[in-house]
Amino acid sequence: MLRITITDFPDEQRWFLEGRLVGPWASELISTWRETRREGDARRCIIELNDVTFIDRSGEAALAEITSEGAELIGGGIYTKQKLGGLRNYSKRGPIDKAKK
Repeated sequence: MLRITITDFPDEQRWFLEGRLVGPWASELISTWRETRREGDARRCIIELNDVTFIDRSGEAALAEITSEGAELIGGGIYTKQKLGGLRNYSKRGPIDKAKK
C-alpha cells in the first residue's frame, strides 16, 4: 500500500509518500500526479520519500517521469538514498526499451 499526502503552500507543493512504491501504487502515483499538477503551475514541487519502504522498477519509472517534469525528490535513510542514486542513473540512461525484452 502507498499513502500519498499533498500539502499546498503558496510557493510550493509538497508530497509525502508512505509505504511501498510498487506496481499498482506506482500507477496510482502517476495518475495522481497528472490529475494534481496542472500545466502552468509554477510552484516548486517536492516529493518526500522518507517513509517509503520499498521501490520496484515501476516505482523508479514513476519517479523518473515525475522528476522529468521538475519535481524534486527528498529521501532519508540508506535504502531510499541508494534508490535515489540509482534513479539518477536511470534518468540519465532513460527507460528500458521494451522492444529489447
